[in-house]
Amino acid sequence: MVHGTTLLLTERPGRQLDYLIGAFAPKGLEEGYGDPHAPRSIVLPPFPGRAAQAVADRYLPSYEQAVHARRTAAISTVLQHIRSERNAWQAMAASARYSDATPLSVNALGAATEEFLDHSWRSFLTVVDHAPTLLERCRPASSPWPQDAAALSRLADAVADAEVLLEEAVHSGPLEPNERQARAWSAIETWLTEGETFLRQARVSAPHRRPALAVSASLRPLPAARPAPRR
Repeated sequence: MVHGTTLLLTERPGRQLDYLIGAFAPKGLEEGYGDPHAPRSIVLPPFPGRAAQAVADRYLPSYEQAVHARRTAAISTVLQHIRSERNAWQAMAASARYSDATPLSVNALGAATEEFLDHSWRSFLTVVDHAPTLLERCRPASSPWPQDAAALSRLADAVADAEVLLEEAVHSGPLEPNERQARAWSAIETWLTEGETFLRQARVSAPHRRPALAVSASLRPLPAARPAPRR
């Protein structure tokens, strides 16, 4: 319940005793069916103690690693996509032409700019969803790049600013387009500039497999002491 992980237990097909256990994808990653980072289900023995230990020692650590990798990959994909769209928009604005060399009017350029900013903001919401959890795990001081701490702080501030922008849009009504786009782009630009720093820190801060705990032998009651024979 603390981590919001929902497990699924089912009978193993073709077996009378064994069970399979897996987990549902966390919120924001539901579309990842067939994702290469998804953890595999494991077979559980039909003994409660051993089954619980298999879940704790084998499955959950693998699940945590998989979720971390999927969140990191999702952010990496979004940043690459926004960079690609930014490069295309910059090339179009510099040449004042569409990609097919058709002349671009001032009004059309303004509309294209607004469309680019709006689409970038919608894509950036993936970063807002997944970055806070990953940022909490980053420990630059114990990584090969301790100097990344300042960049991570700026990235965290940018996410916080984006969250405030979302809250204001929900509770205070729509903002003026120019103000909303300027504030949104400020957060996005920070991540485009320093996103690679975040990605390398996120990759080295992935959760590690926990060492398995030794199974304690069950205690058996000592036999009752026999009275000494009478002489």
